[in-house]
Amino acid sequence: AAMLLPALIGEAQPTVTKIAAGGGHSLVLKSDGSLWAMGWNNFGQLGDGGVTATRDVPEEIMTSGVTAIAAGGGHSLFLKSDGSLWAMGGNQFGQLGDGTYANRNIPEQIVASNVTAIAAGDSFSLFIKSDGSLWAMGANDYGQLGDGTTDNGNYYTNRPEQIVASGVTAIAAGYAHSLFIKRHGNIFHTFTELWAMGFNYSGQLGDGTTNNRATPVLIQSYETPQLAGTSPVTAIAAGYSHSLFLKGDGSLWAMGDDIWGELGDGGAISS
Repeated sequence: AAMLLPALIGEAQPTVTKIAAGGGHSLVLKSDGSLWAMGWNNFGQLGDGGVTATRDVPEEIMTSGVTAIAAGGGHSLFLKSDGSLWAMGGNQFGQLGDGTYANRNIPEQIVASNVTAIAAGDSFSLFIKSDGSLWAMGANDYGQLGDGTTDNGNYYTNRPEQIVASGVTAIAAGYAHSLFIKRHGNIFHTFTELWAMGFNYSGQLGDGTTNNRATPVLIQSYETPQLAGTSPVTAIAAGYSHSLFLKGDGSLWAMGDDIWGELGDGGAISS
C-alpha cells in the first residue's frame, strides 16, 4: 500500500479553463497556466516560431504563468500572472501594439504590468489596466479605437493609447466595433454604463443610428443603490456586425446585423 500511495495522490492532469476563437485559429488555457494553440498560422498567430504551418492538433506555446487569452482575426493576445500583456501574429495595422507593423511569430511583451483584461478584434486590440483605464491599438478605419480619429493622420495606431481614464470593467471587440462597460458612482448610487464605438453600418453600436462613431457613445446607463450588489449590465460580446449583452436580471439583449438571424429575435431585420 505504501508503494501505491504516491500514485494515488499524485497531481491531477491539467484541465482546460479558458478558450478563445479567432479568425481561423484557437487558443486554449489550461489549469497549470500553460497556453496551447492550433489552426491557421499564416501571420504567426500561434506564436510557435513558424509561419504558414497550420497546426491541426494543439501545441504548447507557454508552459506556465498565463492567465487570460484573446484571439483576433489573425493575431493573439495573452496575459501572464504578473499582469504583463503579450502578443503575436498579424501586425499590419499595428494591432500588436509594439510600435511596428511587422508580424511576430513568437510572443513578445507589449506592456510590463497592471493589465487585467484583453480583447482582440479583427485587426485591433483592447485592454484594461488595474486602474480601470481602457487602452487600444491597431486598425482604426471605422473609429473602433475610440480616439476621435479615423484616417486623418492617425489611420492606424501601433502603440497602446489610452481611450478612457478610469471605471472600465469589461471589453468586447468585434470586426470593427468595440463595446465596454463602465462603472462609477458616489456613496449613494452606482452608475453602470454600456458604451460603444466604431463601425455601425448595421446598427451594431445600438445608438439608434447607423453612423460610425470615432469616440465612445453611451448606449445604456443604469443607476442602482450603492449596496444593491448587482450590476445592471453583466457581460458583453461583439460579433462581426452585431452585439450582445446580458443584464443583471439574466435577460439577453442584441443589436445590429440580423441577415442570418444572429440577433435571435425570430426575424431577419437589423435593429
